[in-house]
Amino acid sequence: MRRILLLILCFCFITVHSQQWVISSIAENGVVLQSGDCNGDGNYIFGACDNGPFGYMNAFAMYVDNYGAFNERRFDFGSYKSHLCNAICLEDGNAFVIGVKGGTMTDHLYDTLWVMIMTPELEIIEERNYPVVAPYITWTTDMYLEFNNYGEIIVLADVSERNYPYVTNGVYAVFKMDLHGNMIKSRYFPDGHGVNGARPTGIIRVPDSDYMMMLGKGFSVNGFHSICYIDNELNKVAAYPLSWLEDNWNHTDYWKDNGHFLMSSMTHHQGGGIGSYYAAVFEVDNQGRYIDTLVYDRADTSDYTAQFGSMAYVDDETIYIATYWENGDDEMPSDAVICLIDRDLNLRGIKKLKVDDTKIRLMHCQKTSDGGCLVYGRSKKSYGSELLCVWKLSIEDFVIPYTLYEMPGVLRHQEVYPNPTNGILNLIVDYDNQDCKVIISDQRGRKFFERKFERPSGVLTLDLSTLEKGVYIYEVFTRKNCTQKGKFIKN
Repeated sequence: MRRILLLILCFCFITVHSQQWVISSIAENGVVLQSGDCNGDGNYIFGACDNGPFGYMNAFAMYVDNYGAFNERRFDFGSYKSHLCNAICLEDGNAFVIGVKGGTMTDHLYDTLWVMIMTPELEIIEERNYPVVAPYITWTTDMYLEFNNYGEIIVLADVSERNYPYVTNGVYAVFKMDLHGNMIKSRYFPDGHGVNGARPTGIIRVPDSDYMMMLGKGFSVNGFHSICYIDNELNKVAAYPLSWLEDNWNHTDYWKDNGHFLMSSMTHHQGGGIGSYYAAVFEVDNQGRYIDTLVYDRADTSDYTAQFGSMAYVDDETIYIATYWENGDDEMPSDAVICLIDRDLNLRGIKKLKVDDTKIRLMHCQKTSDGGCLVYGRSKKSYGSELLCVWKLSIEDFVIPYTLYEMPGVLRHQEVYPNPTNGILNLIVDYDNQDCKVIISDQRGRKFFERKFERPSGVLTLDLSTLEKGVYIYEVFTRKNCTQKGKFIKN
């Protein structure tokens, strides 16, 4: 049944481009929204209820249309557990959904791979069940989907011989399925490396190729994140360690071309300790070599990317990255930061999410059909109840538009004006012979705008109306040297 009563419409207006709203309801039984996909008319969101001492007990599904109305469904099998892990939308608007189920209510096992075709009304129209193959004993909830060049679906899954789903011992599996969930081919890879084995974090089709690229930890070298290529027959054809990458959760959702991709990452400074985490987007070539970085939050301002997928690609100029801050103190409120970047690692804008007196934990970010994004997860009051939250954000929330005008001679003695500003800031830039980069950040070091310009000369006019009130720092860099720097006040 369609539910409206729990829908809270915030910033309630509609433009010709996109709209904004948030769904917020009490998270009964600790609902965790893990992943989903957009079908054009709305978004599927999947996860489970974390309501027992042995992990996720009941699978959970939502479908949210473009106006914020939603359906939800909980799966309760009584004697065994279930969890919905990921989904990919089909051309007819239905979703190909993958999950796990089985075991008992008193163990950590999921012994069955669960595949469904689901409608926006969350009705199951086709269903397949695949028991875990001996000697393996359990599936984990780390599963990723992608289409190949032949309209089939490739599934990357984590599997274990151990009696605990969050610790693997080097085993991962790849399946090829048709659009009805029928198994075409399967292959298990027991050659992962490391104490905790190989942990996959994503799979994506390689442009102009029949290859698929897998991303994860321990595919080829003990302790290192790696990229690994498989062909259409699921044979491993190459693997490259990301030895320059420090650590933690890493995803890829976008190939710039057949030689470079973008990877979002929560990682940490080499040798850093508590509070040394930062969030970043890396450009990487197809052999795992580092090309470039956009660090969009300083070490003491953001600790985590969205746990199960932080990057939502809309087009080359519109890529959303979700991150949040968490210090482990249940009494300390926190916020989340959503960044808008482009394919060239320009930071085009930033949006803060905050729920009063709560800790926010984002789990996923995905695009919407109007060029905006959904970010979802949960917020928790200090030692109190949890809220399930789904935010719909529009591109207008992020963009700091800019225009470069010819420099008036009478203003050449000035550098930035007006200061203070109510929204419009004019910055003098005179770099006819070299490229430059403009960065705007707050006094804590958190970036709000970073953009590269080719030999600009004139008045750069920035519309900063989306920024909160406060003191900000502007910097202009040429060849990595800061040539202009100052402060301004946003009223």
